[in-house]
Amino acid sequence: MKTLNLSRERKYQNAFTLIEIMVATVVMIVLTGLVIQITSEVLKVWNRTTGKLSANAEARIAMDLLTQDLETAVFRNNGQRWLEARQLDLGDPLTGANFKTTELRVFSPALDRVDGPGDICGISYLLDYRNPIDGSVDGDRTFVLYRHLVDPKTTFENLMGEPQQNKFNNTEWNADSTRDTGNNYLVSNIVDFRVDFYVEEDGDSNTPRLVSGDVFFGGTDSTVGTSATNPAQAQFAKPLAYAEITLTVISDEVLSVIQNDVLAQTGFNNWREYISANSEVFTRRVNFLASPL
Repeated sequence: MKTLNLSRERKYQNAFTLIEIMVATVVMIVLTGLVIQITSEVLKVWNRTTGKLSANAEARIAMDLLTQDLETAVFRNNGQRWLEARQLDLGDPLTGANFKTTELRVFSPALDRVDGPGDICGISYLLDYRNPIDGSVDGDRTFVLYRHLVDPKTTFENLMGEPQQNKFNNTEWNADSTRDTGNNYLVSNIVDFRVDFYVEEDGDSNTPRLVSGDVFFGGTDSTVGTSATNPAQAQFAKPLAYAEITLTVISDEVLSVIQNDVLAQTGFNNWREYISANSEVFTRRVNFLASPL
């Protein structure tokens, strides 16, 4: 009988009490919550990092193509226009933010041109806030940098020579052709695209080298080069030395804030402050390898 009672007492001692079960449950809930919270934060950091890396990779693609096109740009002192860069304001949704886009047009023997006769292509760049699918201002819009590459045959027949090369007013050069309803999409998530041009030094440190305003090389109203016709900009009547490309890049997360217009939730007073604090700026100097003939 004594032996039986001892055995029962051991069984009772090996069981969990209600308090122990409740404590263990609370501890498990707390640990599970901590794991979920840590996992959530890690995923947020991962998504932010991945978004930035993706945007930066696209910026490098654009920078490499721009470098290639400008380094091999063709210039001739024959009275025709060979390069044009208009400085435009980038509109909605950055009203008042003073971000810019350079509408760039240039002749260059692009390495990615189609096979066929000739090698000089007309190339245009434009940054815009558009629907990336159809190029419209409706629906979900994003910042799209477009690159329009005109094949050598069309370039020779429609863009070069008189009178179309005196001013870049052919439809192949306009903004609609550059966008081409989204077909010329190059990269996205770039909110500021600028190309600044500098002329060669003349030995006088007081002479400005940065060309202000729109840049036209050759043709009517030329602003740079030996054929510059504007007396007010006589200091720029020198060969172009180099260009400086600037790309301001944002992540998908920042783009989502802009698209949903939730600036008030960010703690910033305006879009310029917010984007400046949540973007990366890439710059590159590109030397012009060819001298005008």
